[in-house]
Amino acid sequence: MASRRPVAQPPEELVARIAARPLWQRVLLPIALVAIVLVIPVSVGRNLIGAERVSISVDSCDRSGPKSTPECRGTWRLADGSTVTGGVGGAVRQGEQVDGWGNRNSATDNLMSWLVPPLMGAAVLVPFLILMGFLCRRVLLARARRRH
Repeated sequence: MASRRPVAQPPEELVARIAARPLWQRVLLPIALVAIVLVIPVSVGRNLIGAERVSISVDSCDRSGPKSTPECRGTWRLADGSTVTGGVGGAVRQGEQVDGWGNRNSATDNLMSWLVPPLMGAAVLVPFLILMGFLCRRVLLARARRRH
């Protein structure tokens, strides 16, 4: 006959501390964790998902933005033959024809401008998850020592 292992229960003091916190704190932490793990990497990396090599024709640039950063618009043709008009990032000037990367939303002359945010997010997220794993392991070991 197989022995049944008891289901681990959280310490009563931990449950009491969590229950004593305001509702907004009990709700905010799970929402923040979901945002960190799912929403942020997907939203930041969405430009990379459908990026393909394109030739960009820069139609106009507006230099009235902050620090005179030009907001340029251009046109490019995707592999399926459709022509897209939208925002163009990178060091481009009005009237230029440049090779770059584009998708159905925007284009850039340098793919690194789309790679840096997801890579920086991963550089923050991976150590955070490792630290959380280490802390969970430590708590579980301390709990096991207290039982014996």
